[in-house]
Amino acid sequence: MRLLYSNILPLRLEEGQQTFIDYFNEAAANSDSLEIAVGYVSKASLMELQKIVEDNRINNVCLNIGMYYLEGMPEGTYHAAVSLNEAWKQAGIGEVRVIKAFKYHGKLYTFYKKRLPIAGIIGSNNLGAIKLEASNLRQYEVSAVTEIPEEIEEISNIISKLKDPNCSANIQEIEIPLIREVNRALVDQEYVTKVTSDELDAFKRNTTDISFEIPLKVPANHTDPKMRGSNINVCYASGRKRVWWEVEIVVGKEIRDLPGYPEHQVPFMAVTDDGWKFKVWTCGQNNKNLYSKDDLKIMGRWIKGRLVASGLVESVNQVETDTEYKGMITGEMLEKYGRNSITLTKTTLKTITEDGTEMDVWMLSFLPINADTQEETY
Repeated sequence: MRLLYSNILPLRLEEGQQTFIDYFNEAAANSDSLEIAVGYVSKASLMELQKIVEDNRINNVCLNIGMYYLEGMPEGTYHAAVSLNEAWKQAGIGEVRVIKAFKYHGKLYTFYKKRLPIAGIIGSNNLGAIKLEASNLRQYEVSAVTEIPEEIEEISNIISKLKDPNCSANIQEIEIPLIREVNRALVDQEYVTKVTSDELDAFKRNTTDISFEIPLKVPANHTDPKMRGSNINVCYASGRKRVWWEVEIVVGKEIRDLPGYPEHQVPFMAVTDDGWKFKVWTCGQNNKNLYSKDDLKIMGRWIKGRLVASGLVESVNQVETDTEYKGMITGEMLEKYGRNSITLTKTTLKTITEDGTEMDVWMLSFLPINADTQEETY
């Protein structure tokens, strides 16, 4: 047995010492089977693990995650884990499991080659240690590694027991409470205000029966050419260049003609179900468009920002270079998110703007309908 270290001032590596991340990568490069059981993971580490498995052609892999079933899991991390699980199952090489019988806080790693044990690690390093980022860059960890077959097998036996159905299940076969992450795409944006939780509760208590469910019209998947450059994917339309955040929500006539639908070009204040406030209006020919009034990107930052926060898509800096449409919002993506429409609901309240104008207040909703979610501390 020997120790694996972090390399952080003032405790820099000394001669003969090795970091956890360096040893992990070396062992993975010499293995064809990898099994892991940790308490916590990060989105970045899941993506890094997928790359390590692919680059080293590992053909048997299992990740067991121990703390989230009872504590709740950040939604971005959850969707990244589900994506990893789908990729491994499709390739027939492994799965991601969640321990449900108890809170498992151990950190175990085993590496095999042609069924022979190569290395086993036990210590304080969660999976995030394989991809350092701001949150753990100054976090000092120590683990122990063994290359003795009998000791590796002992570690492997614990992981095997954690994989039993009485201890864990595949991540897509159980319900995990999700911790809703803050939509940071609206932070410090002009014309947008963050409301307090008490204010948000007051708006929710004063909603009326005047409510409209507005579908988000998107392609079924990334290969579907329909709706590819319209509505919330208008940035992919030919012609005028638009930034990725810009959206145009086109509302069907069957909804616009319902009693109580907002009047043409009469601004109102929208308060979102995740606590943002900005001006909205209906405009365009036959009143068909629902826009954020002061900047079309605001509505996009609210809708697409929720999908970014949930880990389902990454924002695109230059849409013209996204030839594979990785930033396109699709029906498959909305299904994973748990919502394919926004709800616009009138309240009984009014607000006075800075220039003294009185406006109606409406609620906008786009949180997953059936998700058991907690809110991340903002």
